[in-house]
Amino acid sequence: MSSDPLSILVVSDLHLGFNERDPVRGNDTFDTLDEVFTIASEHKVDLVLIAGNLFHDNKPSRRALQHAVETLRHHCLGDRNVQIEIVSDQKMNFHGRYGSVNYEDPNYNVQLPVFAIHGDRDDPSGDGGLSALDLLSSANLINYFGKNANSKDISLVPILISKGQTKLALYGLGHVRDEELAAALDQGTVKVGTPREAAGEWFNLLAIHQKRSKATGGGSASGKSINEMALPRKPVAMDLVVWGHEHECQTEGGMEGIQSNRNVTFDVIQPGSTVATELSEAEAKPKHVCILQLYGEKWKMSSIRLQTVRPFSFGEVVLEEHKGSTEHDLHSDEGLMDFLEEQVKEMLCQIAAQNPATPLTVQAENLRKYPLLKLRVDYTGYSTCNAQRFGQRFVNQVANPSDLLQFTRKLRKSGDEKVDDKANKGTSSTSHEPDSVGEVTSQIQSLVGEFLEQKQMRLLPEEVLHKVVFEDFVKKDSKNAIADTINRWLQVQQKELVKVTVDGVGTTSKEQEQRIESLMRDRAAKGTSREAPPSTTAAASGVREDDGGEEMDMDFQPAATLPRSAPAKASATKRGKAARATADEGWSDQAAIQLDDSDSDFGESPQARGKKPAAGSKRAATSKGRAPTQRAPAKKARTGSAAIEDDDEDESSRPTQQAPAGSTKSAFARTRRIK
Repeated sequence: MSSDPLSILVVSDLHLGFNERDPVRGNDTFDTLDEVFTIASEHKVDLVLIAGNLFHDNKPSRRALQHAVETLRHHCLGDRNVQIEIVSDQKMNFHGRYGSVNYEDPNYNVQLPVFAIHGDRDDPSGDGGLSALDLLSSANLINYFGKNANSKDISLVPILISKGQTKLALYGLGHVRDEELAAALDQGTVKVGTPREAAGEWFNLLAIHQKRSKATGGGSASGKSINEMALPRKPVAMDLVVWGHEHECQTEGGMEGIQSNRNVTFDVIQPGSTVATELSEAEAKPKHVCILQLYGEKWKMSSIRLQTVRPFSFGEVVLEEHKGSTEHDLHSDEGLMDFLEEQVKEMLCQIAAQNPATPLTVQAENLRKYPLLKLRVDYTGYSTCNAQRFGQRFVNQVANPSDLLQFTRKLRKSGDEKVDDKANKGTSSTSHEPDSVGEVTSQIQSLVGEFLEQKQMRLLPEEVLHKVVFEDFVKKDSKNAIADTINRWLQVQQKELVKVTVDGVGTTSKEQEQRIESLMRDRAAKGTSREAPPSTTAAASGVREDDGGEEMDMDFQPAATLPRSAPAKASATKRGKAARATADEGWSDQAAIQLDDSDSDFGESPQARGKKPAAGSKRAATSKGRAPTQRAPAKKARTGSAAIEDDDEDESSRPTQQAPAGSTKSAFARTRRIK
């Protein structure tokens, strides 16, 4: 096996198909997807990791699906050798009918494996609990992992990837409702699997797609977002977390761009989105993909700026600060629009200076190069103007003339009382909706919520109704979501009513009515805190449940209560396609990594491992002198897999391992384990 580092291209939130009907921006996501995989091919990475939201829509269009298939087929199929090896039980890692990594299929010649989790937009839904990623996985183009059929029973199953001296335990958690995941983390019910063999030698990486909490203190996840401090720390301590869903790119500058948190023992890589979908201030930062390189227990990261991303500038103006202007009457429509026009023209000049381009002569090229602008206008004390009319002034100059402006105003306060935001929904200066459609949806959802609070439904909980209507029916276009949910809850209520009636045999009809009425009130008051009705699609989702039997290679136990497992001596049978090339094949001079003291790109990570294998350990024996094997002409029979378990052995009984001589001279960043 090659002694080169394990190279991973990390990307998230590609939102393929976003605004594909727009005559100007329709191809933006497609162009960027092509660039991302072109970078992966040019740098000859070992695998691509997508941390959620490959697609923008839960049911992507045929055009979006076709482009995804064509891009993956063009870059992922070929004769280049795959340098990595999966040594875990693949039936527990991958979902669907086949249950194995795609490059081991003898009917396909895969040169670039892609590993992906789902996000909040392309998550499983509808009949069968399927996602658009399931289609790509069935076509053998990607490896879809991190899927949990039941949000109340979340398990993290690592994909054990080996390349030379590097052992990577890749964990994945596709998007789960933030409230449900926060509750599971607080209660310690999230289960984490660990390798049975040499658990301390694996580099633990978690890919997650959730709303990230801005808080820096406390160890509890909030109901609206996930605090990184609440992520599982036992039985394994993560070395690195790739965080999807957040659109702000925090990888610019490579290792220098990583924001460390002293309260956690791992670093967080936040790639951000590759396209500006919300036109928010955070999305105005340059877009990057990052290349993560692992070598043994050490790692480093470099970032590459994307060139096909449409230029985007975000500005803000407060009208109150210009009330003394003599050039424009800010209280009139024309005067206000003239003033705002000057502001937008200044932004256009700044973009032109920051993004120099060759002279454009073709109309189609002009359409592609139009920038995106968003001007936030604080109109407190003033009136607004017609945003559509204002946008007409910049047709054929910007890509989004219809939503150039975002009007906001400060919320009014009454003495020391809290701010009443009911009259200002969607206009708060601290809460900005991405567009007018989002504002309308938010206002409707708020009105429905206020109405239901007064009426108090007796059959369907309010939170369940909000989810099924606004998330499943509206956002994901699941036409049968409302009917299916009502039918499931109706069946549950009918069973409980029958039970109450049977238990009330011998009582009067009035007493039974009172008991039923009391039951319905209690159920409505508890809302979704009670056990939700079982989904009819869980069994069809392709996710295997752990029955606790001895035939399973993974034992799941609550992460919050388990000690970290000690290294076991059980051996594992390797399987899969091994590399046929020599160690230096496929690496250019620029991509080669020098492991010496002069490489200043590698810094200390906040988790330097204190334990290393001894010089004569099994890992050292197996990683040296291993000759690459030839790819089998036909699919090999599985004779074994890497065993995975949660060991109950106390940490104090773990043997202390000695570090190999000369290991301190490596320039890679080190990680440490929680003792």
